[in-house]
Amino acid sequence: MSEAIPEKMAALLAKRGAIVSLDKLFGEASYRVYYRATLAGGETFIVMQMPAGRQSASEEITNYEGPKLEPPFLNVARWLEKAGLPAPKVLDTDLDAGLIVLQDLGDKTLEKLLPSCNESMRDFFYKQAIDLLLQFQKAGLEKADPECMAFQRSFDLPLLLWEFEHFLEYGIEDRFGKKIPQKERKWLMETGHRLVEGIVKIPYGLTHRDFQSRNLMLFQYQFYLIDFQDALMGPPQYDLVALLRDSYVVLSDATVEALLDYYLEGREKLGLPKLDRDTFKKQFYLITLQRKLKDAGRFQYIKKVKGNPNFLPHVPASLAYVKSAFASVPEFQGLQEVLAKHVPELA
Repeated sequence: MSEAIPEKMAALLAKRGAIVSLDKLFGEASYRVYYRATLAGGETFIVMQMPAGRQSASEEITNYEGPKLEPPFLNVARWLEKAGLPAPKVLDTDLDAGLIVLQDLGDKTLEKLLPSCNESMRDFFYKQAIDLLLQFQKAGLEKADPECMAFQRSFDLPLLLWEFEHFLEYGIEDRFGKKIPQKERKWLMETGHRLVEGIVKIPYGLTHRDFQSRNLMLFQYQFYLIDFQDALMGPPQYDLVALLRDSYVVLSDATVEALLDYYLEGREKLGLPKLDRDTFKKQFYLITLQRKLKDAGRFQYIKKVKGNPNFLPHVPASLAYVKSAFASVPEFQGLQEVLAKHVPELA
């Protein structure tokens, strides 16, 4: 069903043609709203509507201290274009109205492609995605730009620990309607601090932050990056965890191991700093713990605070990844035992 066409949106697109239909696209987890505008000549554009003054709590506590002269999306998009990385073109803006007009890349996300894929085609698509991640990381190393805010903020201890506490608050207390005893919560936060300390010791590079199957769009035979406004500096495994331990698409352990090896081989071919295989994989599972606990809590938060329950079916997959990862980081067995008292999926 076509939406009513806001006056400022019609004015912004007027030089390209009259809007004949406006369709609201399926909303994900953010406060941004996306529309597909179809013009009289048949051309289509994506229009992003940014709500005034709204940002996620995680954005508010990132350690970026530079000027905020423009929306992060525009800032990072400019660097991506300059670096020659595939992302939708920014075609026009009306920032007073919170509107950004983008190139329409279609609807073929990696997630939507997979159900019709055989094993060979699935592996081909995932290797394409990893190739794009490697290009992104290489550009981040070789074309770092202080004017791009992604290079001026990072996963620091406060942000990672906030995400861990986010799970305690929403993934346990809100989901199960209970309060964690104060003494136990204190121990959990101390153990969470130890977990994230291990992450911040990993050498950092440019990180998309949500490099998963819904944020990779196939257009003209290659994957494009979308939803990149939260990019920052982080460990190289972080985006791989998002891709290979995706709450929306479950891959076998054997497939994940093979794709991790493909990534490490790709790093060497591109001349990126060599990483010890065993250490790299240990860190991959450490980050899996932190990221997927955060995701499980986030999905509950989206239901509670944003009134959107559509992510709740993906909580079990997120927690299954956590349970599996605990086997690779036995030093956190105590954390699993305490969390399992509250979260049956972790027992």
